Amino acid sequence: MIVRATAIPLDYHPYSSTSRIVHWLTRHHGKISTLLRGALRPKSPFLGEYELFGTSELLYFQKRTGTLHSGKECALLHPRTTFRTDWRAMQAASTLSALFNKTTPDEAPQPGLFELFEELLDLAEEYGRHPQFLPWAELHFCSHHGHAPNLGPCVLCSSEKDLRFCASSGGTVCTECSKNHKLPTLECPPDVLAILRTWQRADHPRVAVKTRLSAKQENRLDTILGTFMRHHFNLPIESRNAVCNT
Repeated sequence: MIVRATAIPLDYHPYSSTSRIVHWLTRHHGKISTLLRGALRPKSPFLGEYELFGTSELLYFQKRTGTLHSGKECALLHPRTTFRTDWRAMQAASTLSALFNKTTPDEAPQPGLFELFEELLDLAEEYGRHPQFLPWAELHFCSHHGHAPNLGPCVLCSSEKDLRFCASSGGTVCTECSKNHKLPTLECPPDVLAILRTWQRADHPRVAVKTRLSAKQENRLDTILGTFMRHHFNLPIESRNAVCNT
């Protein structure tokens, strides 16, 4: 059966000297993988019709068994050309692609997830060059998944005093609870916690990119969110360091 899908490449790698396997996030068919035969040949009809971070219209032969489908045709609809010249924005988009690729199951239709990915890529074109964008985008992603860090009172006793951040507990814990339960925690000063709370409530990254941060605040925010993303989504912290620390 031939399937038509609106799709964004998440990743790709060679299958042979002339063919390539592309992993896509599609609007109505979830995450799929296709074999594009001859995609690396100089006169391939696939050339220029798909690229990372761009939205394409994909036609593929859907196999009844297995998860590797055969690509038939492809047409690039929205290339998002900013990522070709803006290195920092491209790194932010790359980190988001890795996040969606790692956390999305195969063949599970989730239109809302595709729309979130498109939204974040569009926003990354405009705001991705700002180091505050990726932490905001990660908080937005976590909220969409119903897995946002708890940034209120201590998750164990509801105390609002001497709060620290514990990724394994899902958010803030007080110093007493962290000692009593021997929890691994990170320092989370009141000013940093206030910034996190503001960004978590913000529906748009302009709030985050307008926040003036000291080097110490920026480092603390990156450490807290990087640790949370690594613990809950198994996202290597190194993949976001190029975005946040350059």
